[in-house]
Amino acid sequence: MGLITQIRRPLLNSAIILGLLLPINVYAKPLAPSDQQFTQGWEAYDQGKYSEAMKIWEPLARQGNTDAQINLGVMYDYGKGVAENHAMAAQWYQRAAKQGHKSAQFNLGQMYLQGRGVEQDIRQAIHWLKQAAQQGFAIAQYNLGVLYTEGKRMPVEHNKAVKWFYLAGLAYLQTGNVDKSRESLQAIQRISPDHSRAVELQAKLTTYAPQAEHDASLDIFANKSSGTAWPIAHGYAVTNNHVVADSNEVTLINTAGDSIHARVVLRDKQNDLALLSVIELDKMPPALPLSGNHARLGATVFTIGYPRIDIMGKTPKLTDGIISSVNGLRGDRSNYQISVPVQPGNSGGPLLNMKGEVVGIVTSMLGTTDDRTGTTTLLPNISFALKVDVLKALMEKLPQAQQPLTELASQGDNLEGLAARIQESVMIVLAGQ
Repeated sequence: MGLITQIRRPLLNSAIILGLLLPINVYAKPLAPSDQQFTQGWEAYDQGKYSEAMKIWEPLARQGNTDAQINLGVMYDYGKGVAENHAMAAQWYQRAAKQGHKSAQFNLGQMYLQGRGVEQDIRQAIHWLKQAAQQGFAIAQYNLGVLYTEGKRMPVEHNKAVKWFYLAGLAYLQTGNVDKSRESLQAIQRISPDHSRAVELQAKLTTYAPQAEHDASLDIFANKSSGTAWPIAHGYAVTNNHVVADSNEVTLINTAGDSIHARVVLRDKQNDLALLSVIELDKMPPALPLSGNHARLGATVFTIGYPRIDIMGKTPKLTDGIISSVNGLRGDRSNYQISVPVQPGNSGGPLLNMKGEVVGIVTSMLGTTDDRTGTTTLLPNISFALKVDVLKALMEKLPQAQQPLTELASQGDNLEGLAARIQESVMIVLAGQ
Protein backbone atom coordinates (compact mmCIF):
# COMPACT_ATOMS: atom_id res chain seq x y z
CA MET A 1 0.00 0.00 0.00
CA GLY A 2 1.08 3.58 -0.38
CA LEU A 3 4.68 4.29 -1.06
CA ILE A 4 5.91 0.74 -1.06
CA THR A 5 3.42 -0.95 -3.34
CA GLN A 6 5.89 -1.08 -6.20
CA ILE A 7 9.19 -1.93 -4.51
CA ARG A 8 11.53 -4.34 -6.26
CA ARG A 9 11.56 -7.58 -4.29
CA PRO A 10 14.32 -10.20 -4.16
CA LEU A 11 14.10 -13.29 -6.32
CA LEU A 12 12.80 -15.99 -4.00
CA ASN A 13 12.69 -19.77 -3.90
CA SER A 14 11.49 -22.04 -1.12
CA ALA A 15 14.84 -23.77 -0.79
CA ILE A 16 17.29 -20.93 -1.34
CA ILE A 17 17.19 -17.20 -0.84
CA LEU A 18 17.56 -15.72 -4.27
CA GLY A 19 17.93 -12.03 -3.80
CA LEU A 20 19.96 -9.02 -2.85
CA LEU A 21 19.99 -5.74 -1.02
CA LEU A 22 18.99 -3.44 -3.84
CA PRO A 23 19.26 0.31 -3.16
CA ILE A 24 15.98 1.78 -4.40
CA ASN A 25 13.79 4.83 -4.36
CA VAL A 26 10.66 3.41 -2.76
CA TYR A 27 8.36 4.43 -5.48
CA ALA A 28 6.56 3.16 -8.56
CA LYS A 29 9.81 3.12 -10.55
CA PRO A 30 12.92 1.33 -9.18
CA LEU A 31 15.98 3.50 -8.79
CA ALA A 32 19.45 2.32 -7.87
CA PRO A 33 21.31 5.42 -6.69
CA SER A 34 24.70 3.91 -7.48
CA ASP A 35 23.99 2.11 -10.73
CA GLN A 36 21.21 2.86 -13.18
CA GLN A 37 22.49 0.10 -15.46
CA PHE A 38 21.80 -2.48 -12.77
CA THR A 39 18.19 -1.26 -12.51
CA GLN A 40 17.79 -1.70 -16.26
CA GLY A 41 18.61 -5.36 -15.69
CA TRP A 42 15.77 -5.54 -13.15
CA GLU A 43 13.37 -4.02 -15.66
CA ALA A 44 14.34 -6.59 -18.27
CA TYR A 45 14.06 -9.44 -15.76
CA ASP A 46 10.60 -8.29 -14.63
CA GLN A 47 9.45 -8.33 -18.25
CA GLY A 48 10.69 -11.90 -18.69
CA LYS A 49 13.57 -10.77 -20.92
CA TYR A 50 16.06 -12.97 -19.10
CA SER A 51 18.70 -13.02 -21.82
CA GLU A 52 18.69 -9.23 -21.93
CA ALA A 53 18.99 -9.07 -18.12
CA MET A 54 21.90 -11.51 -18.33
CA LYS A 55 23.69 -9.30 -20.88
CA ILE A 56 23.28 -6.26 -18.61
CA TRP A 57 24.28 -7.96 -15.34
CA GLU A 58 27.22 -10.10 -16.52
CA PRO A 59 29.64 -7.20 -17.21
CA LEU A 60 28.71 -5.66 -13.85
CA ALA A 61 29.26 -8.99 -12.12
CA ARG A 62 32.70 -9.38 -13.70
CA GLN A 63 33.54 -5.89 -12.45
CA GLY A 64 32.76 -7.03 -8.90
CA ASN A 65 29.15 -5.91 -8.43
CA THR A 66 27.89 -8.35 -5.80
CA ASP A 67 24.20 -7.77 -6.53
CA ALA A 68 24.75 -8.64 -10.18
CA GLN A 69 26.83 -11.67 -9.16
CA ILE A 70 24.01 -13.01 -6.98
CA ASN A 71 21.43 -12.52 -9.70
CA LEU A 72 23.61 -14.34 -12.23
CA GLY A 73 23.84 -17.16 -9.69
CA VAL A 74 20.06 -17.24 -9.51
CA MET A 75 19.71 -17.36 -13.27
CA TYR A 76 22.20 -20.21 -13.64
CA ASP A 77 20.66 -22.00 -10.66
CA TYR A 78 17.17 -22.03 -12.17
CA GLY A 79 17.80 -21.75 -15.90
CA LYS A 80 16.52 -18.21 -16.43
CA GLY A 81 17.85 -16.94 -19.77
CA VAL A 82 20.63 -19.52 -19.72
CA ALA A 83 20.98 -23.29 -19.43
CA GLU A 84 20.62 -24.48 -15.83
CA ASN A 85 24.10 -24.89 -14.37
CA HIS A 86 24.44 -25.31 -10.60
CA ALA A 87 28.23 -25.22 -10.71
CA MET A 88 28.19 -21.82 -12.39
CA ALA A 89 25.57 -20.64 -9.89
CA ALA A 90 27.85 -21.66 -7.02
CA GLN A 91 30.78 -19.83 -8.59
CA TRP A 92 28.84 -16.56 -8.81
CA TYR A 93 27.49 -16.95 -5.27
CA GLN A 94 31.01 -17.58 -4.04
CA ARG A 95 32.34 -14.40 -5.67
CA ALA A 96 29.75 -12.29 -3.85
CA ALA A 97 30.08 -14.30 -0.64
CA LYS A 98 33.82 -13.67 -0.46
CA GLN A 99 33.06 -9.96 -0.67
CA GLY A 100 30.86 -10.26 2.41
CA HIS A 101 27.37 -10.29 0.88
CA LYS A 102 25.20 -12.11 3.40
CA SER A 103 22.54 -13.43 1.01
CA ALA A 104 25.28 -14.86 -1.23
CA GLN A 105 26.89 -16.43 1.83
CA PHE A 106 23.57 -18.01 2.75
CA ASN A 107 22.96 -19.27 -0.79
CA LEU A 108 26.43 -20.77 -0.95
CA GLY A 109 25.99 -22.40 2.45
CA GLN A 110 22.75 -23.98 1.28
CA MET A 111 24.45 -25.32 -1.85
CA TYR A 112 27.19 -26.97 0.22
CA LEU A 113 24.53 -28.36 2.51
CA GLN A 114 22.54 -29.85 -0.37
CA GLY A 115 25.45 -30.70 -2.67
CA ARG A 116 24.08 -28.46 -5.45
CA GLY A 117 26.81 -27.43 -7.88
CA VAL A 118 29.49 -28.28 -5.31
CA GLU A 119 30.51 -31.39 -3.43
CA GLN A 120 28.40 -31.74 -0.31
CA ASP A 121 30.45 -30.42 2.61
CA ILE A 122 28.88 -29.78 6.02
CA ARG A 123 31.89 -27.83 7.27
CA GLN A 124 31.75 -25.43 4.34
CA ALA A 125 27.99 -25.18 4.74
CA ILE A 126 28.35 -24.23 8.42
CA HIS A 127 31.14 -21.78 7.59
CA TRP A 128 29.13 -19.81 5.07
CA LEU A 129 25.88 -19.95 7.03
CA LYS A 130 27.74 -18.54 10.03
CA GLN A 131 29.20 -15.76 7.89
CA ALA A 132 25.67 -14.71 6.97
CA ALA A 133 24.29 -15.31 10.47
CA GLN A 134 26.96 -13.13 12.05
CA GLN A 135 25.66 -10.27 9.90
CA GLY A 136 22.22 -10.68 11.47
CA PHE A 137 20.68 -12.65 8.59
CA ALA A 138 17.70 -14.24 10.32
CA ILE A 139 17.11 -17.25 8.06
CA ALA A 140 20.78 -18.22 8.28
CA GLN A 141 20.59 -18.00 12.07
CA TYR A 142 17.44 -20.10 12.13
CA ASN A 143 18.89 -22.75 9.79
CA LEU A 144 21.97 -23.04 11.99
CA GLY A 145 19.65 -23.68 14.91
CA VAL A 146 17.97 -26.44 12.95
CA LEU A 147 21.30 -28.03 12.00
CA TYR A 148 22.56 -28.07 15.59
CA THR A 149 19.21 -29.49 16.75
CA GLU A 150 18.85 -32.26 14.19
CA GLY A 151 22.48 -33.30 14.22
CA LYS A 152 22.45 -34.60 10.65
CA ARG A 153 26.06 -35.14 9.56
CA MET A 154 27.19 -33.26 12.70
CA PRO A 155 26.88 -33.57 16.50
CA VAL A 156 23.72 -32.34 18.27
CA GLU A 157 24.59 -29.20 20.27
CA HIS A 158 21.54 -27.79 22.00
CA ASN A 159 23.27 -24.77 23.51
CA LYS A 160 24.39 -23.57 20.08
CA ALA A 161 20.95 -24.31 18.64
CA VAL A 162 19.27 -22.20 21.32
CA LYS A 163 21.72 -19.37 20.70
CA TRP A 164 20.97 -19.23 16.97
CA PHE A 165 17.21 -19.62 17.37
CA TYR A 166 17.25 -16.75 19.87
CA LEU A 167 19.25 -14.49 17.56
CA ALA A 168 16.95 -15.39 14.68
CA GLY A 169 13.94 -14.47 16.80
CA LEU A 170 15.43 -11.08 17.56
CA ALA A 171 16.39 -10.46 13.94
CA TYR A 172 12.94 -11.39 12.67
CA LEU A 173 11.36 -9.14 15.28
CA GLN A 174 13.47 -6.20 14.13
CA THR A 175 11.91 -6.46 10.67
CA GLY A 176 8.41 -6.87 12.07
CA ASN A 177 8.16 -10.55 11.12
CA VAL A 178 6.36 -11.62 14.29
CA ASP A 179 5.28 -15.01 12.96
CA LYS A 180 8.86 -16.08 12.19
CA SER A 181 10.01 -14.74 15.54
CA ARG A 182 7.40 -16.93 17.24
CA GLU A 183 8.63 -19.92 15.23
CA SER A 184 12.11 -19.26 16.62
CA LEU A 185 10.69 -19.10 20.15
CA GLN A 186 8.83 -22.38 19.65
CA ALA A 187 12.04 -24.00 18.40
CA ILE A 188 13.77 -23.02 21.65
CA GLN A 189 10.83 -24.25 23.72
CA ARG A 190 10.96 -27.64 22.02
CA ILE A 191 14.55 -27.97 23.24
CA SER A 192 13.98 -26.49 26.70
CA PRO A 193 10.56 -24.98 27.53
CA ASP A 194 11.85 -22.90 30.46
CA HIS A 195 15.16 -21.84 28.95
CA SER A 196 16.12 -18.26 29.89
CA ARG A 197 16.46 -17.34 26.21
CA ALA A 198 12.89 -18.55 25.63
CA VAL A 199 11.67 -16.40 28.52
CA GLU A 200 13.55 -13.36 27.15
CA LEU A 201 12.27 -13.80 23.61
CA GLN A 202 8.72 -14.37 24.86
CA ALA A 203 8.91 -11.11 26.81
CA LYS A 204 10.13 -9.20 23.75
CA LEU A 205 7.36 -10.68 21.61
CA THR A 206 4.73 -9.78 24.17
CA THR A 207 5.99 -6.22 24.36
CA TYR A 208 6.36 -5.86 20.62
CA ALA A 209 3.08 -7.41 19.52
CA PRO A 210 0.40 -7.38 22.24
CA GLN A 211 -2.96 -8.85 21.32
CA ALA A 212 -5.34 -6.13 20.19
CA GLU A 213 -9.09 -6.26 19.76
CA HIS A 214 -10.28 -6.28 16.18
CA ASP A 215 -11.35 -2.83 14.99
CA ALA A 216 -14.18 -3.45 12.55
CA SER A 217 -13.96 0.13 11.32
CA LEU A 218 -10.63 -0.74 9.68
CA ASP A 219 -12.22 -3.44 7.49
CA ILE A 220 -12.90 -0.87 4.77
CA PHE A 221 -9.15 -0.64 4.23
CA ALA A 222 -8.64 -4.35 3.55
CA ASN A 223 -7.14 -5.19 0.13
CA LYS A 224 -6.89 -1.54 -0.83
CA SER A 225 -4.08 0.80 -1.72
CA SER A 226 -4.15 3.80 0.59
CA GLY A 227 -2.54 7.20 0.65
CA THR A 228 -3.22 10.82 1.44
CA ALA A 229 -5.22 13.39 -0.57
CA TRP A 230 -6.16 17.03 -0.09
CA PRO A 231 -8.35 19.62 -1.86
CA ILE A 232 -6.70 21.90 -4.41
CA ALA A 233 -9.61 23.57 -6.23
CA HIS A 234 -13.39 23.69 -6.16
CA GLY A 235 -14.49 20.04 -6.45
CA TYR A 236 -10.99 18.64 -6.92
CA ALA A 237 -8.33 16.91 -4.80
CA VAL A 238 -4.83 15.60 -5.50
CA THR A 239 -2.82 12.50 -4.56
CA ASN A 240 0.05 10.44 -6.00
CA ASN A 241 -0.72 8.50 -9.16
CA HIS A 242 0.94 5.36 -7.78
CA VAL A 243 -1.71 5.25 -5.02
CA VAL A 244 -4.57 5.12 -7.54
CA ALA A 245 -2.70 3.65 -10.51
CA ASP A 246 -5.09 0.72 -11.00
CA SER A 247 -8.34 2.56 -10.30
CA ASN A 248 -10.49 5.23 -11.90
CA GLU A 249 -13.02 5.27 -9.06
CA VAL A 250 -11.67 5.93 -5.56
CA THR A 251 -12.91 6.78 -2.08
CA LEU A 252 -11.89 9.75 0.04
CA ILE A 253 -12.47 9.73 3.79
CA ASN A 254 -12.50 13.03 5.66
CA THR A 255 -11.64 13.52 9.35
CA ALA A 256 -15.34 13.18 10.26
CA GLY A 257 -15.27 9.66 8.82
CA ASP A 258 -17.46 10.48 5.81
CA SER A 259 -16.81 8.48 2.64
CA ILE A 260 -16.65 10.63 -0.48
CA HIS A 261 -16.84 9.15 -3.98
CA ALA A 262 -14.19 10.52 -6.35
CA ARG A 263 -13.05 9.87 -9.91
CA VAL A 264 -9.57 10.18 -11.39
CA VAL A 265 -9.82 12.84 -14.11
CA LEU A 266 -6.17 13.69 -14.81
CA ARG A 267 -3.00 11.66 -14.47
CA ASP A 268 0.61 12.75 -14.74
CA LYS A 269 2.45 9.44 -14.57
CA GLN A 270 5.88 10.97 -15.10
CA ASN A 271 5.53 13.21 -12.04
CA ASP A 272 3.33 10.77 -10.11
CA LEU A 273 0.27 13.01 -9.75
CA ALA A 274 -3.43 12.25 -10.04
CA LEU A 275 -6.25 14.81 -9.86
CA LEU A 276 -9.57 13.61 -8.45
CA SER A 277 -13.03 15.03 -9.18
CA VAL A 278 -15.58 15.08 -6.34
CA ILE A 279 -19.35 15.63 -6.64
CA GLU A 280 -20.32 15.63 -2.94
CA LEU A 281 -18.92 19.11 -2.32
CA ASP A 282 -20.63 19.49 1.06
CA LYS A 283 -18.33 16.79 2.46
CA MET A 284 -15.15 18.37 1.13
CA PRO A 285 -12.96 20.37 3.53
CA PRO A 286 -11.36 23.70 2.55
CA ALA A 287 -8.53 23.64 0.02
CA LEU A 288 -4.94 24.22 1.09
CA PRO A 289 -3.15 27.33 -0.18
CA LEU A 290 -0.29 26.77 -2.63
CA SER A 291 2.95 28.62 -2.00
CA GLY A 292 4.05 31.19 -4.52
CA ASN A 293 7.71 30.78 -3.57
CA HIS A 294 10.18 27.91 -3.64
CA ALA A 295 11.27 26.50 -0.29
CA ARG A 296 14.86 27.34 0.60
CA LEU A 297 17.60 25.00 1.74
CA GLY A 298 17.21 24.42 5.47
CA ALA A 299 13.61 25.68 5.63
CA THR A 300 11.37 23.98 8.20
CA VAL A 301 8.61 21.94 6.59
CA PHE A 302 6.07 19.37 7.74
CA THR A 303 3.44 17.00 6.43
CA ILE A 304 0.14 15.69 7.74
CA GLY A 305 -1.08 12.37 6.38
CA TYR A 306 -2.18 8.82 7.02
CA PRO A 307 0.83 6.49 7.31
CA ARG A 308 0.16 2.77 7.81
CA ILE A 309 -3.52 3.06 8.71
CA ASP A 310 -3.59 -0.72 9.17
CA ILE A 311 -1.28 -0.34 12.17
CA MET A 312 -1.30 3.33 13.20
CA GLY A 313 -5.01 3.99 12.78
CA LYS A 314 -7.04 6.44 10.76
CA THR A 315 -6.32 9.71 12.55
CA PRO A 316 -3.99 12.18 10.79
CA LYS A 317 -0.29 12.11 11.75
CA LEU A 318 2.16 15.03 11.62
CA THR A 319 5.92 14.78 11.07
CA ASP A 320 8.36 17.62 10.45
CA GLY A 321 11.90 18.25 9.24
CA ILE A 322 13.78 20.50 6.84
CA ILE A 323 14.52 20.93 3.16
CA SER A 324 17.75 18.90 2.92
CA SER A 325 18.31 19.76 -0.74
CA VAL A 326 16.48 21.95 -3.22
CA ASN A 327 16.92 19.14 -5.77
CA GLY A 328 15.85 15.51 -5.62
CA LEU A 329 17.54 12.23 -6.48
CA ARG A 330 20.35 12.65 -9.03
CA GLY A 331 19.82 16.41 -8.98
CA ASP A 332 16.17 16.25 -10.14
CA ARG A 333 15.07 19.91 -10.09
CA SER A 334 11.37 19.04 -9.90
CA ASN A 335 11.79 17.56 -6.40
CA TYR A 336 13.01 18.46 -2.94
CA GLN A 337 14.96 16.10 -0.71
CA ILE A 338 13.52 16.37 2.80
CA SER A 339 14.34 15.02 6.26
CA VAL A 340 10.64 14.68 7.14
CA PRO A 341 10.00 11.07 8.30
CA VAL A 342 7.35 9.47 6.10
CA GLN A 343 5.83 6.01 5.82
CA PRO A 344 3.63 4.07 3.40
CA GLY A 345 0.34 5.98 3.35
CA ASN A 346 1.95 9.44 3.40
CA SER A 347 1.99 9.25 -0.40
CA GLY A 348 0.28 12.24 -1.92
CA GLY A 349 0.29 14.26 1.29
CA PRO A 350 1.03 17.99 1.33
CA LEU A 351 4.48 19.28 2.29
CA LEU A 352 3.85 22.60 4.04
CA ASN A 353 5.87 25.59 5.16
CA MET A 354 5.43 27.44 8.43
CA LYS A 355 2.71 29.64 6.91
CA GLY A 356 0.58 26.58 6.18
CA GLU A 357 1.25 26.85 2.44
CA VAL A 358 1.90 23.78 0.31
CA VAL A 359 5.41 23.78 -1.14
CA GLY A 360 5.40 20.16 -2.36
CA ILE A 361 3.70 16.78 -2.51
CA VAL A 362 5.22 13.82 -0.62
CA THR A 363 6.10 11.15 -3.18
CA SER A 364 8.82 8.73 -2.11
CA MET A 365 11.42 7.46 0.33
CA LEU A 366 14.86 6.00 -0.09
CA GLY A 367 15.52 2.55 1.32
CA THR A 368 16.84 -0.97 0.80
CA THR A 369 15.00 -4.24 0.42
CA ASP A 370 15.47 -7.10 2.85
CA ASP A 371 17.19 -10.12 1.22
CA ARG A 372 14.82 -12.67 2.73
CA THR A 373 11.38 -11.09 2.83
CA GLY A 374 11.49 -8.06 0.57
CA THR A 375 10.70 -5.87 3.59
CA THR A 376 11.88 -2.33 3.07
CA THR A 377 14.38 -0.75 5.45
CA LEU A 378 14.16 3.00 5.06
CA LEU A 379 17.28 5.10 5.06
CA PRO A 380 16.73 7.62 7.87
CA ASN A 381 15.77 11.19 7.04
CA ILE A 382 15.86 10.78 3.26
CA SER A 383 12.52 11.38 1.53
CA PHE A 384 11.39 13.28 -1.54
CA ALA A 385 8.59 15.70 -2.40
CA LEU A 386 7.50 16.98 -5.81
CA LYS A 387 7.63 20.77 -6.03
CA VAL A 388 4.23 22.45 -6.07
CA ASP A 389 5.03 24.17 -9.41
CA VAL A 390 4.44 20.84 -11.18
CA LEU A 391 0.99 20.56 -9.58
CA LYS A 392 0.12 24.13 -10.58
CA ALA A 393 0.93 23.35 -14.21
CA LEU A 394 -1.33 20.29 -14.14
CA MET A 395 -4.16 22.25 -12.51
CA GLU A 396 -4.23 24.58 -15.52
CA LYS A 397 -5.80 21.70 -17.47
CA LEU A 398 -8.84 21.64 -15.16
CA PRO A 399 -12.06 23.40 -16.18
CA GLN A 400 -12.39 26.92 -14.82
CA ALA A 401 -14.35 26.80 -11.53
CA GLN A 402 -17.71 28.58 -11.61
CA GLN A 403 -17.91 28.94 -7.84
CA PRO A 404 -15.53 30.67 -5.42
CA LEU A 405 -12.93 28.42 -3.77
CA THR A 406 -13.03 27.94 -0.04
CA GLU A 407 -9.38 27.98 0.97
CA LEU A 408 -7.55 28.09 4.27
CA ALA A 409 -5.69 31.28 5.05
CA SER A 410 -1.94 31.58 4.63
CA GLN A 411 -0.75 32.59 8.07
CA GLY A 412 2.38 31.90 10.10
CA ASP A 413 2.04 29.96 13.35
CA ASN A 414 3.73 27.28 15.43
CA LEU A 415 3.28 23.62 14.53
CA GLU A 416 0.48 23.10 17.01
CA GLY A 417 -1.49 26.02 15.61
CA LEU A 418 -0.84 25.01 12.01
CA ALA A 419 -1.86 21.41 12.69
CA ALA A 420 -5.14 22.51 14.27
CA ARG A 421 -5.93 24.63 11.20
CA ILE A 422 -4.81 22.21 8.49
CA GLN A 423 -5.54 18.64 9.64
CA GLU A 424 -9.22 18.65 8.63
CA SER A 425 -8.24 19.41 5.03
CA VAL A 426 -6.16 16.23 4.73
CA MET A 427 -8.03 13.05 3.75
CA ILE A 428 -7.45 9.33 3.34
CA VAL A 429 -7.65 8.07 -0.25
CA LEU A 430 -8.48 4.42 -0.93
CA ALA A 431 -8.18 2.66 -4.27
CA GLY A 432 -8.72 -0.93 -5.35
CA GLN A 433 -11.34 -3.56 -4.70
